[in-house]
Amino acid sequence: MFPSPVRTRRYRRARRSAAMVGPRFRPMVCGVGVLLVVYALWQLLRWPHVDQKLIGDAFFYPVGVAASGAAWGASRRCSAHARLRAAWRLLAIASALYLGGDIAQTVYELEGHFPFPSVADLLYLSFYPITLAGLLRFPHRQYGRGTRWRLALDLGVVAVAGAMLVTYIVLGPTLSQTDGHLLSDAVSVAYPVGDMILLVGLGTVLLRRSAISSTRALQLMAGGLAFFVTADMVYGYLQLHSTYEGGDPVDSLWMIAIALMAAAGSAQAAVHAPDQEEASKPTASWAPYVAVGAGFGLLVVGHRSLALTICAVGLAGLVSVRQFLAARDLVRLQRRASYESMHDALTGLPNRRRLALDLSSALDVHDERARVLAIFDLDGFKSYNDTFGHLAGDQLLARVGQRLGEAVAAHGQAYRLGGDEFCVLLDSNAAIAAAEQALTENGAGFAIGASYGTVNLLEEACDLSTALRLADQRMYAKKNSQRLSTVMAQTRDVLLSATAEHADDLPEHMLEVGTLARAVARRLGLDVELVELTWRTGELHDVGKIAVPRSILNKPGPLDSEEWAFLREHTIIGERVLNAAPALAPVARLVRSTHERYDGAGYPEGLVGEAIPLPARIVFACDAYHAMTATRPYAAGMSDADARAELRRCAGSQFDHSVIEALIAELAARAPATTAPSTLAPPATTAPTTPVSPGISGRRS
Repeated sequence: MFPSPVRTRRYRRARRSAAMVGPRFRPMVCGVGVLLVVYALWQLLRWPHVDQKLIGDAFFYPVGVAASGAAWGASRRCSAHARLRAAWRLLAIASALYLGGDIAQTVYELEGHFPFPSVADLLYLSFYPITLAGLLRFPHRQYGRGTRWRLALDLGVVAVAGAMLVTYIVLGPTLSQTDGHLLSDAVSVAYPVGDMILLVGLGTVLLRRSAISSTRALQLMAGGLAFFVTADMVYGYLQLHSTYEGGDPVDSLWMIAIALMAAAGSAQAAVHAPDQEEASKPTASWAPYVAVGAGFGLLVVGHRSLALTICAVGLAGLVSVRQFLAARDLVRLQRRASYESMHDALTGLPNRRRLALDLSSALDVHDERARVLAIFDLDGFKSYNDTFGHLAGDQLLARVGQRLGEAVAAHGQAYRLGGDEFCVLLDSNAAIAAAEQALTENGAGFAIGASYGTVNLLEEACDLSTALRLADQRMYAKKNSQRLSTVMAQTRDVLLSATAEHADDLPEHMLEVGTLARAVARRLGLDVELVELTWRTGELHDVGKIAVPRSILNKPGPLDSEEWAFLREHTIIGERVLNAAPALAPVARLVRSTHERYDGAGYPEGLVGEAIPLPARIVFACDAYHAMTATRPYAAGMSDADARAELRRCAGSQFDHSVIEALIAELAARAPATTAPSTLAPPATTAPTTPVSPGISGRRS
């Protein structure tokens, strides 16, 4: 059966309440509580008696002993912290002195002699400065210069407002009723001044955040001081109007104040390891506002005097300075928040939000400057993170981010988009290579590179979303292309090794066709991805011949119809082989069409014209040229001039005319045509008089 949540919460609260009091002080605190109850009943039900003052005084002795003893016990439990120990010892001494004043006052009452000033006054007045010294000794957190100024001003506001209250209620009337005796007048004024001192201490406790002392203890101490000052002010007011008598209900306020101080010492003594005390709550930021309200409220409802007006002016000045500092801090915080919202915390580079603003500005139609946006994604970063850990990964990002910012500083701005993605906004493409190099780092067991995509602003993109989308797409296309290129290269090597085992000259033929096809594709102005696809198709266009028997590939004479039918299957077989590798699927589709003729007489599907993919048309022409110029077991190779002439003759029928023009231009650039005449002649008597394959002159391609 599960416990009730309400019971659980009550149980926890009970445990926290019990934990507020140390085991050694628990009986004492319980006794003080019982005494308070009895005192309250006595105040309600008491009978008129000549010993009323003595009975009332008697209640204070055990409470005073408890307060002093609890504070001393707390100091002993804080032996490891000199400031905290000294603070509680001073509070214990102050409580003992106040108890001594109570005892001295009782002695005077028993004697029926009430000197003024007296030893009791000396003991009472000693309580105020020693208590303040103890409160100021409490350890507090280290603050910056600005925070110290704010705390000082807040404390000044509390002190001035308290001085206004004390002056209006007690000090002002006391000064107006002085009898001309210096010592007695000084002592009379010292009590309200002592209350001001306690208000300063109260403000200190409320506004400063303790570093290691018990938060609960300080709260109880603050409550005790508040009751103490209230009791003093009520007592002073009653004394001025001659309506106070010992044992009156106002004494209850002192009783509660001293009891709260006893509870504060006990709460501190209950903390076994002050340095492990939970973090204290935020400072009482409401205290200055309460003080301001009380001070100016008194100015409104009270009788105005010069002292009150001076205090009000001082209070207004402090509040003005405080508000000025608050406004300045607010501006500083807003600037900091604005900076942090626009910059990456790890690298210090501007972030995606800043990029959006800068891009919007760069895309402004009134800005005629040509801008280039490039998005980078690190290659190998995930592996680096997995190998060296996330901390090392963050350090790497910080390093490359700093280098990137420095590399493009003269040409534009670098940004971090998040994760391992970076971005640059440049005036031109000139710094792209430097940016890529900045994001490169190599070391033992790792190699970090970068893939990127660029977009020319205003030319290719006129709005923010289009610019980011294009750059992102191109970056990932390049990243995937590099990944596929690696896979393709490895697979190609495996397949070429397999074809070498089947036909020694086949790998060399395929590689040369691929190289020539790539050059022709570039001449035709194909984009980078299509050029690479054409290259890979040329390198693997005959891979299906590994399924063709050697007897057919190397047959010295013409092939019969069955052998030709078998040979024509090699493009379909090649497609099936390449489709086994998903990365080569685009190449596989093109390999299937590398023997289609422009006029539709090719195989395997008889595609016509533009229906044949352009990379396949390029490879078909390059394959034919290489087949014509190579020496085979079944035929001698043509000269370069004859092969070019044959290509021109068949352009528009077997081949795409534009492809042939680009191929011949590439061949001319490599080895200019000789002036030797063509050696084309009719086939030998052993060869058929008509082509036996769709290839040029019956070549077995």
